[in-house]
Amino acid sequence: SVRFAHPALAGADAWKQVAAEPAAFLEGADAVLTSYGMLSRLDWLASAPWDLVVLDEAQAIKNPASRQTRTVKRLSGRARLVLTGTPVENRLTDLWSIFDFLCPGLLGSLREFGDLAKRLEAREHDQYAPLRRLVSPYILRRLKTDRAVISDLPEKTEVPAFCSLTRKQAVLYEQSVRELSRALDGTDGIQRRGVILAFLMRFKQICNHPDQWL
Repeated sequence: SVRFAHPALAGADAWKQVAAEPAAFLEGADAVLTSYGMLSRLDWLASAPWDLVVLDEAQAIKNPASRQTRTVKRLSGRARLVLTGTPVENRLTDLWSIFDFLCPGLLGSLREFGDLAKRLEAREHDQYAPLRRLVSPYILRRLKTDRAVISDLPEKTEVPAFCSLTRKQAVLYEQSVRELSRALDGTDGIQRRGVILAFLMRFKQICNHPDQWL
């Protein structure tokens, strides 16, 4: 059996004692579970020598400048493993930040990686093939189409269902489109973006149900 220790379950009154004697808390535990939030509150976790550090939902450290990412990268482990379904959510630096924890130095510094990304983007064909070849040995990717992973997973069935707007929704939507056109006239910069975002929310509410907006 595997014995777990969970700092968050130690209780508020026990935190100071755990911080004073972390070795006693960890004694006999095969694995320690914690959250990203707790990690930033328990400094001793970063100073403890770990055999293996595993990050779940590793996109949580996609922002290299965030306090959470910096805290996680202070962890010391002989081996590191990350799990994520979205290694790249918004930009390539998401991938760099994860690999900066997983295998520091593989993708160079953040500035060097930025220069590399620009060069790859300028390529005419297979822009990011060199980057894929570089990181692929470190990635084990599971696909739903891989029957060796999940043999009993049924085939995905898609049934498109078109739902037309009601008369009331159509009237409100058309009125909002005209209001948006007038609101954008003469606006620019951050004010223009704010107006667009506000109306996008309005359109969504009208399409869901008019009462969400009215």
